[in-house]
Amino acid sequence: MSFELSDLIDALPGLAWSALPDGCAELLNQSWHDYTGFTAEEAADRGWIHAIHLEDRLRVDNCWSSCVSYGEPRETEARLRRRDGVYRWFLFRANPFRDKAGNISRWLGFAIDIEDFRHREEPLQSSERNLSLIINTIPSHIYVLNTEGFVQYVNQAVMDYTGLTLEDVQQEDYRDRVIHPEDFKRVREGRAASLKRTTPFSTEQRVLGKDGEYRWFLVRYKPLLDEQGRITRWYVAAVDIEDHKRALDQLQLLVNMMHAMPAAVWSVTPDGTPDIVNQSLYDYIGQTPEYVHRHPEALTATIHPDDLGAARKTYWEGIRSGSGFAMEVRFLRARDQTYRWHLNQAIAIRDQEGNIIRFLGNSTDIDDLRVAQEELQTTRASLAHVSRLITMGELTASIAHEITQPLTGIVINANACLRILAADQPDLERARGTARLTIRDAGRMSDVISHLRAMFANKKPAVGPIDLAEATEEVIALCGSDLRRKGALLFSEFSNDLPVVVGDRIQLQQVILNLLTNAADAMLTVDDRPRELSIKIGIDADTLVRVTVRDSGVGFESSGADKLFAPFFSTKPQGMGIGLSVSRSIIESHHGRIWAERNEGSGATFAFAIPRSPAPTE
Repeated sequence: MSFELSDLIDALPGLAWSALPDGCAELLNQSWHDYTGFTAEEAADRGWIHAIHLEDRLRVDNCWSSCVSYGEPRETEARLRRRDGVYRWFLFRANPFRDKAGNISRWLGFAIDIEDFRHREEPLQSSERNLSLIINTIPSHIYVLNTEGFVQYVNQAVMDYTGLTLEDVQQEDYRDRVIHPEDFKRVREGRAASLKRTTPFSTEQRVLGKDGEYRWFLVRYKPLLDEQGRITRWYVAAVDIEDHKRALDQLQLLVNMMHAMPAAVWSVTPDGTPDIVNQSLYDYIGQTPEYVHRHPEALTATIHPDDLGAARKTYWEGIRSGSGFAMEVRFLRARDQTYRWHLNQAIAIRDQEGNIIRFLGNSTDIDDLRVAQEELQTTRASLAHVSRLITMGELTASIAHEITQPLTGIVINANACLRILAADQPDLERARGTARLTIRDAGRMSDVISHLRAMFANKKPAVGPIDLAEATEEVIALCGSDLRRKGALLFSEFSNDLPVVVGDRIQLQQVILNLLTNAADAMLTVDDRPRELSIKIGIDADTLVRVTVRDSGVGFESSGADKLFAPFFSTKPQGMGIGLSVSRSIIESHHGRIWAERNEGSGATFAFAIPRSPAPTE
């Protein structure tokens, strides 16, 4: 029996062997000895395992032990050393040989050289691994379907999103479980019809995730055709469009809201292209959306020609800078063909990363408001003139004194001149000197009268550069006698480096005059301390010039500070309450501010600050 088995094993063209039921080697054919160079004694028992590569030896030994223990066929791959020391890959297979009673009488094994096969297979396996890696890395959901539409394969993204295994996805009820019930019928009917055609198609549907939430997906189907043009399988890519759908819904909501607004509202893309224009604006310009979309210049054509150049400049500067814009322009109203003033404003709408999505703007008719503002300005000017007239009435005694002094000098000098000329031998040089004094006093009186006419005439504001120190000196000269009559001791302090301001000289002088006379009036009842009054002019911050008037009078209650500049509010028994209100309007029209503070001791401080004139550019 042994001789017959040995002959049979040796006759086999590959490496063959037999082993006893306990796994010890019994026979190894001549091809095995020739290949490994092992003698029968070296390979006996378990010595053959030393021909296996060291890295594969433990795995082969475990496989062979399992095979013997369980009595079942086994196979494994391992590297076997050739007699020249070169290792080649072999496929090892072992099967039990049983007697009639079913007991294992021996093991028969075979080793097949697969080195060349592995070299051919590795690039294919590598390509398959790379392809699988690429497919599983794609952020989209990838499906492979058979011609009936049943799932054959899905990538990892599908399983990660649904929380299902490949076996779950391959079940016939997979679509029933993951597609939203409201979408299922529509998707099923459209899909069934499209799968019968050889053209790509797509659907939109909500798919259930493992978190229990549905998200919208765009699902694209593309068939793979054979040489006869028949479908062999379908490739499907599903892209999550939930955020895109929400953005579209928000955009539609924005569009609906814009059209519902009673004001003219519009939006433009980040590059300035008109995007959405609401119905109110179409109605105002008298055009349809279709016409405006065909003729984008229809919107700018309604702007007044005198405003068009500046409007375009402001528009594009706001778009390119991303800061938006605000401008006043005249638009042509279609129903009566009249130009009306509009305030156009736009702000940038940005995403979470700060990128501009669009500019949202509105156009508000302010024509009636501008008319009202002009009327208000006229009323304020009239009120300011009344305030100056009231002040003139209060300064009547002081003004009379200022005029009386030079007038008296004129009379005295004129009489003296006549007496000199009436002498037998007139002193002509002395007469000339007296005449010069007369001319001096006449000029002084003329200056007082001219200043009074300018100060109290009802003229339109004249904006220009002003030296505040010089303007204040003129006010002090005008009211100096009145201040002295009221017992006020005036101290002035002007900085040497005062910048020029731009404004209306007469209006600013009116404010200074009002503050000085109010301060003097506030000290009329003071008898226990000097009635000291100071006026200072200096630089406040880097861009403002500040005028401060401080008195030692009775002051005011803290609770009444906010009311001081209100119209018709006065702390003086005979006051009309318009002086400080007019002063506030004047200062605010000069882009400044005016305020009052209680002194730590006695009295109060009133001050205003206005912007300095910008430096000239070369």
